[in-house]
Amino acid sequence: MDFDYLTEYDRAVEFLADSLSAGTLVLFLGAGVSSGARLPDWRALVESMRTEVGLPNDDLSSAADSLERAAEEIRRRFYPDDERGFAELVQKCLYRGTSLDDSVLGDRLLTALGALLMGSRRGSVRRIVTFNFDSVLESYIWLNGLVPQVVLQPPVDEGAEDVRLYHPHGFLPHPDLKIKGSGFVILGSRSINLRIGEPYNPWIELLRHTLSTGVGLFVGLSEHSFRDRALAPLLTAVGMGLSARRPTGFWVLKKENANDSEVDKEFLDCNIVPLRVPSLAEVPKLLLEICQRAAQTIPVAG
Repeated sequence: MDFDYLTEYDRAVEFLADSLSAGTLVLFLGAGVSSGARLPDWRALVESMRTEVGLPNDDLSSAADSLERAAEEIRRRFYPDDERGFAELVQKCLYRGTSLDDSVLGDRLLTALGALLMGSRRGSVRRIVTFNFDSVLESYIWLNGLVPQVVLQPPVDEGAEDVRLYHPHGFLPHPDLKIKGSGFVILGSRSINLRIGEPYNPWIELLRHTLSTGVGLFVGLSEHSFRDRALAPLLTAVGMGLSARRPTGFWVLKKENANDSEVDKEFLDCNIVPLRVPSLAEVPKLLLEICQRAAQTIPVAG
């Protein structure tokens, strides 16, 4: 079925609000979600890691593929058989000089995401897949008095948690949180290729199930992430199975230029609706509109 009519902003918000009310909305989060905590970006993190082990950064490119190779060089040369040691290096460089305290409560994007998670008659999000390995969102959830369940390795029995957070790329919590991390991190092309090469990998099967049983809302993920060698085949396969019933999900993107229509067609061909906003600063407004539209469907006693 052709879902291009859902690229219209108001229709997208209405569809997502209905999904929130039905309890089928699932968040898929990328690096843009953690920006409010002033963590290093991808390039700054790789530079810090390379400095830590004594490698130069003179000719380091900002291209994602180049940064992946630079991170992989560290793993290959200094931690060839030590996943935990490599994860500890990433954790050290990720949080150096930062504290995840009450300051994250003022971040507009985290506030809007928190609104989606809050228990309400209008529905709430209870499943999150985050491709980040930091603990910014977990810190925000705990500070708001909600109970998260961090899944480091599926399967995990469901419990009484408010929200379940899946970390397929690993989980490296801030040292102040005093909670268990994953002991591994997926940071480069080699790690991703190894995971893809494992038949019936539980993470791949979990993502397939999550995409098939919930309407995804992809936030903080770039077009590059859409073409990720781990995610793209899953999106295509699940989309083919769902296309007669509903879109697999909505991918929030910034309005860029005349090439948007070509990129949008690529998304739609995979059963993903591109949801464009004037700027990424408008994403919190979008998320709150979804909550508000869902609430409007609940009759108020007079």
